[in-house]
Amino acid sequence: MKGKLSVFYQIGQPLEIREVEVPDPQEGEVLVRVLRANICGSDMHMVTGEAFRAFGGLFYPIVLGHEFVARIEKLGKGVKSDYLGKSISEGDIVSVCYFKGCGRCKVCALGKEFACLQSLASVLREAEKPPYFTGAFAEFYVVRQGQKFFKLDKDVPLNVASAINCALSQVIFGLKEIGIEYGDNVVVQGAGGLGILAVAVAKDMGAQKVIVVDAVDERLELAKYFGADFTIKLDGDFRERIAKVKELTEGGADVVVEVAGTPLAVMEGIKYMRRGGKYLIMGAINPKQKFEADPSVWIGENLTLKGVSLYHPYTILLSQNFIKRNVDKLPFDKIFYEVPFEKINEAIDLAKTKKYPRIQIKVCE
Repeated sequence: MKGKLSVFYQIGQPLEIREVEVPDPQEGEVLVRVLRANICGSDMHMVTGEAFRAFGGLFYPIVLGHEFVARIEKLGKGVKSDYLGKSISEGDIVSVCYFKGCGRCKVCALGKEFACLQSLASVLREAEKPPYFTGAFAEFYVVRQGQKFFKLDKDVPLNVASAINCALSQVIFGLKEIGIEYGDNVVVQGAGGLGILAVAVAKDMGAQKVIVVDAVDERLELAKYFGADFTIKLDGDFRERIAKVKELTEGGADVVVEVAGTPLAVMEGIKYMRRGGKYLIMGAINPKQKFEADPSVWIGENLTLKGVSLYHPYTILLSQNFIKRNVDKLPFDKIFYEVPFEKINEAIDLAKTKKYPRIQIKVCE
């Protein structure tokens, strides 16, 4: 059996769709068929080269894509259940934790696989070496031995389920880590996929006012459907935005969430907080991009700044529960714009416009 995958060979060049032999899963592995895959902000950082600039360029050809939902195609020897112990079989719908820690370091021993250096490195595997299907912008994906995955309930819509293993789990875990409390005033910087979901999750966790800052009118309007109480357009003088936040929150936000993908947002967002406020940084992931800061302000105002990368795998199930609780309340369909797999390069160009929070690749029914 052969399958198609899209390979990222060179920064600035379109992805190349290739057809290769689909490998049988080895012991402990699972071969899954990708159904829907979303273009995440980090994919765009890689496409533009921002993510690799500090390292001198792309290391080797890769298959992009990690935010996806899939169907079990074939089980490797010894695989009989998911990572919650649920019995699985071919045809089951699953959400895959797209990273894998080393399992032999202090943070892994502490149950914090998300903080393991290997977890970050594990996402980018070479596309020209077996098993080839190492990213979600492909018809198949090979789940490695020890890579956690969970069987999803049949009533979770596929298009929404695609966001479970990255955007939604990242937001739920990040907001839990920073500690939103009932009645908190929250500012979300960036209204892409993570930002829109952060609004909904913050409200679900008891936030009183949620304010969204973004440069795209369509995204700001969509944020209101997901619970945003106020929106602020990212234009003009930054001091006016700071003053507006202070006014709306009566002195400053309790929690600010950066999912804008730039350190410039951090420099501004720190000034949105009240004294004793908390700042969650999840989007500014590109290495060696910097901003000017005065740490004495952080100290004097007793501010908390916390970076969160990846998530605890169990968060996938919390994300499924969030969707099931809210599927009839929130217009999840409005987040996604669907493009067929064969037009993946057009999808990437569309993602660059930032008109839609998530461009979704329809790979298979």
